Amino acid sequence: MQSTYYEKLLGDEQLGLARVLDGDIAQLTASGSLKPAIEDAILADCRSRYIKQAMQRVKQAVADSMNPDQFVRYQQTPSYHEMLVQKATQHYWTYEALLFLRAHGAPTINVGPQASMELLSMPLEAYGRDFKLEVPAQMLVFESPEVVDAFYAGERRAGTGRYHDEAAVNVLALEMHPSSASRARHLKILSVHGDAEQEYRVEIRRLLVDDPRSLEDILEDEEGHVWHDGEQVEQLIGLPACTLAWASRKADSGFYAAKIAYYRAVLGALHCARTEPRRLALRPGASADNTSDSRLRYSELLPSSYPDN
Repeated sequence: MQSTYYEKLLGDEQLGLARVLDGDIAQLTASGSLKPAIEDAILADCRSRYIKQAMQRVKQAVADSMNPDQFVRYQQTPSYHEMLVQKATQHYWTYEALLFLRAHGAPTINVGPQASMELLSMPLEAYGRDFKLEVPAQMLVFESPEVVDAFYAGERRAGTGRYHDEAAVNVLALEMHPSSASRARHLKILSVHGDAEQEYRVEIRRLLVDDPRSLEDILEDEEGHVWHDGEQVEQLIGLPACTLAWASRKADSGFYAAKIAYYRAVLGALHCARTEPRRLALRPGASADNTSDSRLRYSELLPSSYPDN
């Protein structure tokens, strides 16, 4: 079993994310921001501090990869600014997802090939108002070539990742309330296709799930509730507002029709984990001395046709 994106980041000693998260979890638990997940000032402060530190490391790594004159010239290019926004946006979403995932015990669902095929093709019958996560954050791990193919569907630019269908697609899902006074619920979805060596593709989506419509109708919204908070990222990394229009693809805006199957599988797996627990058969994680495998405990999401366990 492959190591997850969560394990990969927490195992990065240079990043030091585990230490940062544990300190922030203690602070946020005391303030009541972790249950339920609420977008408040304390969370924003913790997140901002982490992103600023992470971006300093990003800038230093880029500077170390070229001579000083090259770095000065590179800083004047749109490519450099776009890279900063994309990296900062990824850190923004990753921090939130891993914070709540770690705070609630890293609940993980491993979705096997058979279940993936079923989920990709089965229309979603649930409604947004009925969709909930059992805990604020959950992780899905898809190890299926069909899911990899669906993840790259509709891409206008060929990416090398589509040729690595043996690598898992990790999905970090976070159900967030914009404030303690709001009943609205947004589902933030961070999808990462990669292996132990590199990340081939990262995609983010935000859905308004506190909605009377069906999940299928919500998914078909072109750009109704895609994340548009790029100005927050610009402020965090010290760039002028409204100057990075060319970096709009940082959020992969727009639900292309070809993407419906992939997000159908994601929402279907999350929904089944809560509503049909009998379809979940516990699979223990690897022993601690086997560092090449996952150290988490997994569940295998089985297709409905699978014999009773």
